[in-house]
Amino acid sequence: MSVELPARSRLSSQQIRDARDALLDGRAAALLQPLREVICEPTRTQIVRVLSAGPLSVGDLASILDRSKSATSQHLRVLRDGGVVSARRRGRVVMYSLTPAPMVTAAVEMLDTAASLAVA
Repeated sequence: MSVELPARSRLSSQQIRDARDALLDGRAAALLQPLREVICEPTRTQIVRVLSAGPLSVGDLASILDRSKSATSQHLRVLRDGGVVSARRRGRVVMYSLTPAPMVTAAVEMLDTAASLAVA
């Protein structure tokens, strides 16, 4: 029985350096964390997509998503802790909206692109 050795890379030293330079550093990876919290969970993705149309209460979001208020609130807490959404009390109702942050804007743009590609 023979063991095959992996083929040597055909990349030049410069190509390898360029590829390593393209890796995200810790700071860039940290900036992506709120986006991961959105993209990696379908309900949160839908919440961000819905809130891109404007602020809504937990009850409105729960109704639109066909989820319980409790489950919706748990997702909103994760998004709020990640800086993706903000809450503002209006009388007895708490309204949620997307935060005006570059990574949140990028997430919305990505979701818009996915939605448009799905219908194409």
